[in-house]
Amino acid sequence: MIFLFIILLGLAWLCHPDMGSYLHPAGLLAGSAATPSGLGAATLKAAGSLMGDAAIRLVRSMRDFRLEQLASQILIFLSGLGIFAGVASLARVRRQKRQKAPLLQAIQAYTAGDFSFRLPEPEVGELRQVSPTLNRMAASLEENLAHRAELANIFEIIPDQIMVLDAEQRVTRLNRAAAQFMKISPYKAIGRTCYELMHGSREPFPNCAFLKAMQQGSRACTEFCCEESGRAFLVTVDLLRNDEGRVTGAVHVARDITAGKQMQQELAQTSGFLTQLIESAPLAIAVVNRQGYITRVNPQYSVEYGYRPEEILQRHYSELYADEWERRQVLAELRERGEVLSRTVQFRHRDGREVPTRLSIRKLYNERGELIGSMGLGRNISEEVSLQRQLDHAQKLEAIAALSGGLAHNFNNLLMIIMGLVSLMLSRLEPSHPFYNDLKEIDNQVLAGRELTKKLLAFARGTKFEMQPLDLNDLVKVTADMFGRTRRDLVITQNLAPGLPPGAADLGQIQQVLLNLLINAWQAMPRGGRINIQTGFVDLKEWRDPAWEVQPGPHLSLSVSDTGVGMDRETQAHLFEPFFTTKGAAEGTGLGLASAYRIIKNHRGAIQVKSAPHQGTTFTILLPASQAPRRVQTQEDTRIIAGQGTILTVDDEPLLRQVAARLLKKLGYQVLEAPSGKRALEIFAQKQGEIDLVLLDLTMPGLSGFQTMERLRELNPGVRVLFCSGHGDLEGESLPHDHPFLPKPYSLEMLSQKVAAALQQG
Repeated sequence: MIFLFIILLGLAWLCHPDMGSYLHPAGLLAGSAATPSGLGAATLKAAGSLMGDAAIRLVRSMRDFRLEQLASQILIFLSGLGIFAGVASLARVRRQKRQKAPLLQAIQAYTAGDFSFRLPEPEVGELRQVSPTLNRMAASLEENLAHRAELANIFEIIPDQIMVLDAEQRVTRLNRAAAQFMKISPYKAIGRTCYELMHGSREPFPNCAFLKAMQQGSRACTEFCCEESGRAFLVTVDLLRNDEGRVTGAVHVARDITAGKQMQQELAQTSGFLTQLIESAPLAIAVVNRQGYITRVNPQYSVEYGYRPEEILQRHYSELYADEWERRQVLAELRERGEVLSRTVQFRHRDGREVPTRLSIRKLYNERGELIGSMGLGRNISEEVSLQRQLDHAQKLEAIAALSGGLAHNFNNLLMIIMGLVSLMLSRLEPSHPFYNDLKEIDNQVLAGRELTKKLLAFARGTKFEMQPLDLNDLVKVTADMFGRTRRDLVITQNLAPGLPPGAADLGQIQQVLLNLLINAWQAMPRGGRINIQTGFVDLKEWRDPAWEVQPGPHLSLSVSDTGVGMDRETQAHLFEPFFTTKGAAEGTGLGLASAYRIIKNHRGAIQVKSAPHQGTTFTILLPASQAPRRVQTQEDTRIIAGQGTILTVDDEPLLRQVAARLLKKLGYQVLEAPSGKRALEIFAQKQGEIDLVLLDLTMPGLSGFQTMERLRELNPGVRVLFCSGHGDLEGESLPHDHPFLPKPYSLEMLSQKVAAALQQG
């Protein structure tokens, strides 16, 4: 371009008008004419003609010369100018090359993806304006690439399963979590449908979130449970649209909600459990708000206090208390301690009666720690109060039991002396003797005293019963007949149900209970009256009285009714307490019904009382029935059996030992006496070949009866021992099965029979 410019410039100079006139012949002539020579015109004309041709030739020669000279100069000028232009162009090219080197480096760096390269800003030239623009573009691209890489990294590390779908539900991109869950390479997943990858299906599921989103035109959600892994997912599909608003695909996100589902289920279970716990709690539960109004109660509240929920809700809690002073005390304790634990108060039942209640209260707070109310737990302890009274009653029995054993032992020893001496005297007198009847009456009173101690021991110790099949009707007949012969002022009637099954009971103990009831009926009618004894059969379906341990099933009933003075409620409440009696000091001991209570309790039966002042009293006894055959009550054997042999009697009480020895001698036996177990062993060691039986007292200082028996067995394993004691009938409780027992006081008849039976053993 530079060379072309120079050539055009030279041509323009040659074509300049001044240069043409300068070279033309006329110009030359004109120039010479202007020169003053003084020649004439003709001369000049002739000369001019001659000279004209020469001049023309000269001019042409000069012109040619000048043209050649000019061309040479032009050529020299143009050559220099060309050289200058070439040097300038070369310098310009070199400068431009130096300026383009950073641009090439930038192109190479940008091509390689390195947008951190920056162009230096040149001082001059076009790149001075281009460089800042390129640098800004590179910085923007670098920032965008970093943001894109960050987004791509986030896309990959998001734990939710993300798939980008096209309009045909084909996967165009998915993150690492989705690929790992579907166990497929991301590259192999691209182009396949999501329902094929996730469900192995050729068609979308009816509840597919993608289809829902397409139908709705907006986001759609659904839950999905994977049967293989047992995990639950929340699937969310958001549609992708182009600039024209047309759906081009969607973003499919599956979030693992298994833990949340489990927590939700556990929370629901916990909530349900707590609700069920409150609803089924055996305690009455009431929730009270800050204003003191009841906002919630459980079903047990109605059971305990009779209120239906609609009757008690939104009522003030103070209406529940039967005693305002107790309410104030509870409120003061709640304010002071923040809780009330196991406080006994009186609540008011719906029917108006007072209900003893064990109450506990805790304050309730919200999540910000603000007091929102309180929750009270109450339990109707009417039954517990009743049981506490029974416990107090039982503790009285235990206290009496601790004293009655020794008392009965000593009393029986006294009776034994009296009975023994009376038996000896009666054995020597004829019935016509004036003292015979008096002695017989003494003997009867001793027997009555013996029965009294039996009652005391049975009541206090709970004697072990001999359970056997019992014919209740036969027992009533024998007992009523025996009692009626001694009480001529009474009319005793019997209404006995035929075909009764046998009862499971101890015959002697039940007879004692019946006698106690008959005696109480007689004492309730001091001027005579009527007693009705009735038996029957009852099939109990249920039992609600907690005072008696009665099981549902077949039972026998025995009722004793009188036309006496009757009893009020206060008297009935203390009826079975030991030593409680409404009679005078000489008319009753207060042990009859107490011992009856203990006997029937041990039989797992019950006693029911129906009475009112001046309307008589009815005692009804329930006893479990038995499937065993009946056993008929027999009369006591009164035979005296004489015998022979030597008997060693061992007792620490001298008078008792002497009476026993005299009775045994009366029966025909030889008697050796020992005041202690140690002395008995010495006598037995010396004369064991002569001794046929040892009558051994159980309670002795030093060696007891059991210890003495063990030492006797060491001397002679075949020794015969008959135990005796004033502690009542211990037979079958703590004695060896092969050793008989003789309770004190004993009659001559009983002694003869027990000794004869003991001698026959072995």
